[in-house]
Amino acid sequence: MDRDKDSLFSNGLYLANLAVSSNLIQDSWDAIPKFEQRINELCLLSCVKSVFQDRVKIKEAGHPNYNVIAFVTSPVTTGCLEEERDLVPSFKIPNFKFLCSESSPTFHINKAAISLFNSLRDELSQLKEKVVASAKSEDYVPYIITGHCLGGSIASLFVLWLLNTLDTTKGTLPLCITFGSPLLGDNAFQQAVSQYLKWNSCFLHVVHKDDCFPRLFLHPSTTNPSQYKPFGTFLLCSESGGACFEDPKSIMELLMLEIGFGNQESHCVNYKTVIQRLDQRLIRNDWSWLNGQEADSYKAGVTTQVIAVSLEARQLNEGGTLIDKIIECERDVIRQRREALDPAKQLGRMKVYLTFLEWYMKVCKANGQGPGYYDSFKNARERRDNVVDKYKTILSDYWERVVKEAEKKPQIWGKPLRRRWLFGGTNYRRIVEPLDIAEYYKRGRKDYINRGRSKHYKLLEDWLGDYLKNDPKDEAGLSDSKLKNIESIVTEDSCFWARVEEAIQLSRLPESEGSSNRSKIANLMEFEEYVMGLIKKYKVSPDIFLEKSSYMQWWREYVQILEKPMMGDWWREYVQILEKPMMGDSHNSQLVAFMRKGRYKKYAEGSPSIFPEGAKISPSFPPRCLTLSLLLFLSLCICLYLFHFSK
Repeated sequence: MDRDKDSLFSNGLYLANLAVSSNLIQDSWDAIPKFEQRINELCLLSCVKSVFQDRVKIKEAGHPNYNVIAFVTSPVTTGCLEEERDLVPSFKIPNFKFLCSESSPTFHINKAAISLFNSLRDELSQLKEKVVASAKSEDYVPYIITGHCLGGSIASLFVLWLLNTLDTTKGTLPLCITFGSPLLGDNAFQQAVSQYLKWNSCFLHVVHKDDCFPRLFLHPSTTNPSQYKPFGTFLLCSESGGACFEDPKSIMELLMLEIGFGNQESHCVNYKTVIQRLDQRLIRNDWSWLNGQEADSYKAGVTTQVIAVSLEARQLNEGGTLIDKIIECERDVIRQRREALDPAKQLGRMKVYLTFLEWYMKVCKANGQGPGYYDSFKNARERRDNVVDKYKTILSDYWERVVKEAEKKPQIWGKPLRRRWLFGGTNYRRIVEPLDIAEYYKRGRKDYINRGRSKHYKLLEDWLGDYLKNDPKDEAGLSDSKLKNIESIVTEDSCFWARVEEAIQLSRLPESEGSSNRSKIANLMEFEEYVMGLIKKYKVSPDIFLEKSSYMQWWREYVQILEKPMMGDWWREYVQILEKPMMGDSHNSQLVAFMRKGRYKKYAEGSPSIFPEGAKISPSFPPRCLTLSLLLFLSLCICLYLFHFSK
């Protein structure tokens, strides 16, 4: 039995009860009607174009625990709004470009709403600055942004614009409450807003079942479905009750069901009366329709929610699997909210998956006889290697999402990730990225760092670097802990194996004359210096010294290069010596001494004796001063020889 499924309870009725009993909805509506009446005296019920002619007013009302900002517009007819149902693409709306992402590169917003918003840009900019400045003060009072019909559309757009500026980690988020507001954008717009769960939870749309404006841009056609989609939480209500729904699909099902039963004509809904009736009746939970026959508590709750919005039994029956559809949709929302409200729980699950990979790393050592987890996964010869891919995918999906969200909206002020997530992401990067590198080079590719590396790995590495610059004590603590258990060290540079693969490819390049050969040698010497730097600081895992590892494979091939003469004849050797120091004649030769003398075998012990001062390899050539003297002597002999024969 699905434990997660059984533990769910429908809370739509209780959310509606909370919203009404808190007086937030009542206070929001009270800020609208009195001011709306003044506007009604100034204009007729005409086309929406009249709204753009100074017919929008902004009212502020103070309360002990919050402030209310109301956008009040002159009323419009459904016919006028129908004329403005077109959608405007996001590239024509620069103020909302921040909503674009890889998953939602473009979206569309209702023409009437965005035109009205643009006409108020100066006033809204001043209002935005005021709210942002207030949010930074110590005595900050939360804001409720509200509006009726088109005023609700402006309120929604203003709150979205505001959310992009506010620090979402300080609990200063505004709440947007709309009444009978038309749908605002298409499916891509809904996804763009919903990708930020905190943002999506800032919107509460109150909709009466007889209000035609929220359904104005919908039509029941299955061959040509509506482009408009809802976002946020919808409090669907009637004279007999109300309930909250959060999943866009379930909201669409309920709105479309009313259209299917002919509730499309224009009704003047008095939301003040609706709110009063909700306040009186919402506490009474009517379960009588179920007759105690429904054993599934979640299904019973959803069914009661649907009945609470006054959908009759005949509508439910003709709706077919409506209840089942809503149940599935709302369950997904609850799971997402659980993860959003308790992100540490999901982080904990990721640590469990990472623990499996740590076990995999240990098993692949095979008591020093194995190739190590990098080469084991690259060769994929064991069944366990295939299972690892499943956990790698789960971990990558999670951390890519976390990094993407943190890049747009940091978890804490001034830092993309909290310390716990930063170090969790670092462990993930150091363990999982080598597996991506293994897959990359297994396919015969080159230059992973510049061509194949995922952006989220780069950001995690950069964020760790920035953090350690500001908090060097953490880096010192990490260094101390490494010396205590070197056997469990994970290589700090997650791109280490990519550099090894590039060095192997470089070592196998055919020898050539001139600058290309000197470049090859210079790059290998640079890699030699890089590896020795990591070894000295204990920043590499002992796994790299396993005899079957790719690093040891590189070392064996590198030794062969060291033992070969650098150039073909002594004249080219002479040029080489003048232009660049010989192999083995620089500080990089410490790695050669370290490896040739077998000191790497004691690396896991952490003994300082494996790094003697001034350790160098014996040069393959005579000392440089001797070689230069010999060459100069030979040159002088040749000159004398030529001078003698020229006579």
